[in-house]
Amino acid sequence: MSKDIVTSLPSRLCIVFSLTFALAGCAGARPELVQVRALAAEGSALNAFSELSQRHLDSYRRSRPYLSPQQDTQARLLAAQTRAAHADVTAIVQAIRLYLRALGQLARDDAFDLRKELASAGSALRAWPDSGINDRHVTAYATLLGQLSRLAGRSSQQIQLAQVLHDGDAPLQSLLEALDGLLRLYDKSGDNERDIVLGLLEIEIAYTDTPQQRLLTVLASSLRQDKSEEYRLFGLRHTLARKQLTLLAREHGRLAMAITNTPGAPP
Repeated sequence: MSKDIVTSLPSRLCIVFSLTFALAGCAGARPELVQVRALAAEGSALNAFSELSQRHLDSYRRSRPYLSPQQDTQARLLAAQTRAAHADVTAIVQAIRLYLRALGQLARDDAFDLRKELASAGSALRAWPDSGINDRHVTAYATLLGQLSRLAGRSSQQIQLAQVLHDGDAPLQSLLEALDGLLRLYDKSGDNERDIVLGLLEIEIAYTDTPQQRLLTVLASSLRQDKSEEYRLFGLRHTLARKQLTLLAREHGRLAMAITNTPGAPP
């Protein structure tokens, strides 16, 4: 992944959101529902975080051949703590995924559109006393369909969606903040791993200056170059993932405010 591609992805995500909102208005669809569905379907931030979290989990395995005995003892303890915390980190990501998936389901155009079902149910029910259908049943039927008819319009769906967005915004922002803090930790850990690996390679290259060790010098120099590029790219990926989380948090907050401020929405 080149630097230009990495650094341009956040702006592309902004364009995707903007185009989605514009097309929603042009197509005559419910724009607020389309916007929430676009937010719910945007999984790049969580996907990137999960990949970087797994890389952080594997840091000890990668760096172990380059560690001194003293460094290995400390790194092994840190790796055990990382493994113990990884289940909780994964649980946070899964909770956010489930929440966004629920938003997407709630924001479906047909989520509460019962007009076809109500039409197929027929109009007024007739009493058939001899068959066991009396006036009380007719009244119950009309009352039940009347309750469903209140869910058939846009207003009910918007109210329920606004309630979920309103109540979910604060905890979502807090969990996304936690992921951002973890990414800062992953980035710092990556820098430490880079310094250990490249530092040892520098030392080994400096002491392999005899003709018999020429091939070893070439191999170590090539490995150092590859590793240096690897750590540079993952540093950029940490930065990109943080930008994606920020975009996700900002878009959710904007939608929560916009839909909550519509008539009939919860305060």
